[in-house]
Amino acid sequence: MNDQTTPSSLLPEVKLPVIRTGSIGVFVCVVVAIAGGLIAQQRGGSINDGFWTLIATIPGMLIPMGILSMMPPKPAPAWCVPVLAGTMIRAMTVLTIGLAVYMLISPERVVFFLTMLSALMITLVIDVAAVLSLIQKHTVGDLPMADAEGIS
Repeated sequence: MNDQTTPSSLLPEVKLPVIRTGSIGVFVCVVVAIAGGLIAQQRGGSINDGFWTLIATIPGMLIPMGILSMMPPKPAPAWCVPVLAGTMIRAMTVLTIGLAVYMLISPERVVFFLTMLSALMITLVIDVAAVLSLIQKHTVGDLPMADAEGIS
């Protein structure tokens, strides 16, 4: 019988900081919507053209964060794939709702879609930063050398 353990089994199981990540993401979506509204106003449109993106970006933030919050704790590196899947769900949700909003309300096209895509890109950076921070705090370097190398 093999008693050696792998380094990943020695890592502590942690929860993703969903509340912090989600609240930062929602704040960013609101700030980007305000900026988009101001840009639309300068281009001769309405400030509402930027705010319409909130109809798409807020559910796009809340749905994946709700799914991730229900997941059990796992080692920090194991959060990479679920967060990536959550980001893909967010992109599909935001683009689907955004297209529906555009077809129904017809805000200024350039401002609306660039505002929506800017919010998506910034929330992607926030998600990646959250996972990398989690991995950095719970790395194999924190383990004793014998355990990290699998030597018993």
